[in-house]
Amino acid sequence: MLLRRLIVILFVSASSLVSADYAALDATKLLNRIAFGSCAFQSVEQPIFRAIANSRPDLYLSLGDSIYADYDQQTGETYPVTADTLRREWQVLADSPDWQYLVDRVPVMATWDNHDYGHHSAGAEFPLKEISAEIFLDFFAEPPDSPRRQRQGIYAARIFGPEDKRVQVIMLDTRSFKSLPVLAQRQEGAGGSLGKYAPNTDSEITLLGADQWQWLAEQLRKPAEIRLIASSGQVIADQKGMDEWGNYPGERLRLFDTIVASEAAGVILLSGNVHFSEISRTSYADHTLVDFTSSGLTHVKEEYAQADNPYRVAGPYVAENFGLVEIEWGTGGAATVILRGMDIEGKRVFEYSLGIATH
Repeated sequence: MLLRRLIVILFVSASSLVSADYAALDATKLLNRIAFGSCAFQSVEQPIFRAIANSRPDLYLSLGDSIYADYDQQTGETYPVTADTLRREWQVLADSPDWQYLVDRVPVMATWDNHDYGHHSAGAEFPLKEISAEIFLDFFAEPPDSPRRQRQGIYAARIFGPEDKRVQVIMLDTRSFKSLPVLAQRQEGAGGSLGKYAPNTDSEITLLGADQWQWLAEQLRKPAEIRLIASSGQVIADQKGMDEWGNYPGERLRLFDTIVASEAAGVILLSGNVHFSEISRTSYADHTLVDFTSSGLTHVKEEYAQADNPYRVAGPYVAENFGLVEIEWGTGGAATVILRGMDIEGKRVFEYSLGIATH
């Protein structure tokens, strides 16, 4: 295995990382079904990608940890990455028949989380963030003239569909600008959060960075009936101490305020990272916010699902999973949105419905 990987380093270039001829993102296409998922080991079989493709979504959203570039799943140990090892691990995914089956059939939009960014706790300080972004955008076949190649960060947004049936997809970047987290203080035998982080209440910290915050506010003012805001980490559930918006409570409230101030209708949050699936709901300034989490395309973790989540309205489901957002369009921009948790065979394990009235 080691010899094979060393040989791969010698021959892989950034331009070879495109794993298939991705289906084009057609902005005129009416979206009725959007699939999403996160957290997949690249060097194991990934049959869930076939289940995703066979569910016939109009779009697949990859919410992070598409690869584990800094992690050995056999030993559980992390290690430093280089530009060559990043390319090597992305190439492992590119060569996966299961991944190729998906991307040959379904258009893809993607953002990253910690392990495909390049380090399990990295943020703005990560020294390889620019080369990692270049490799990431090459892999997902981002056009040479894309704004994502002209600025820091890989955040992106697209609007799909005809008037009165428009879906805006906003892919946030929660790694490139992230301030250093606060480590939780622990005592032997003490309870508390499962993760290693505590809330950082410093008013100077950021999760998205000034430019991305301004961009997000502008995006939310564009006309659309349904808006899917994708974040690698959970937004509403905030008590696990993992990579989540709860570690940055000021930024979490800023996100809620930005959504409310924009008067954007039809906002649904999508998230990953936690290695199980659930739906959370909260009320803020007379607005109802829903966060649909799907994580664990190839692996899950039971103890994370046992953490307290007072916002939970569906789940948890603790086995390999992906999420489906199904839209039943009405007239005048109205719609019913059904959020479905799906198992490794593409069977529904839970669902949650909400009505969207935009006019």
